[in-house]
Amino acid sequence: MPRDSIYLFIDESGDLLPYELGSSNLVLAAFATTSPNLISSKINELRYQLLSSGVGISNFHAADDSRVIRSEFLRNLIDLPDCMGISIGVQKAMEFTITDVKALYIKMLLALVKEIVKASELNVTLIILIDLTLDRTSRSEAKRVLKNLCRNFGIKNYIYFQSMKSDGCGQIADYLAWSHFQSLERENPNYLLEMKRLINAREIQLDDPPG
Repeated sequence: MPRDSIYLFIDESGDLLPYELGSSNLVLAAFATTSPNLISSKINELRYQLLSSGVGISNFHAADDSRVIRSEFLRNLIDLPDCMGISIGVQKAMEFTITDVKALYIKMLLALVKEIVKASELNVTLIILIDLTLDRTSRSEAKRVLKNLCRNFGIKNYIYFQSMKSDGCGQIADYLAWSHFQSLERENPNYLLEMKRLINAREIQLDDPPG
């Protein structure tokens, strides 16, 4: 694996509905690594172990997994190499429409990627993989602003929209997003504290908050 490539997997927790129709908070999380093959193989190995013990799991998804599965998943994040996590959570404004929430998602996405870009070497290639939550029009806008950001910093980049559930590293991003969401929406910080310990995860704030 070339050491000058950073893979960034981004997933969300919460929804894109207005406050009164959906979740109160929206969370985006990014899992960054230079060793995606190694980390994904470890997550896949856990799945095969569970299959061989009679657990018919097709992928890991924090919101759907049982408490036992979550514990096993977290246990397999110990000592992962060359990785870090970043998450950002924002409470939706009461007056937000669906369009406003989509715009908020893109702002949060930009903040996450900017945090990685600022810490990257100039000769790095950034491969950004984003979950499929946004509609096609919003994806185009998100790609445009991210391309502009990387161009301004002189960072070579490739941006893809793909399902996170099909990738081991994406599943880690899902767990981080869900853990942060639990801390905000359910006032349960335990999973987030564990993710911070296991994958060097940290929270950031949105520079330009909504509302």
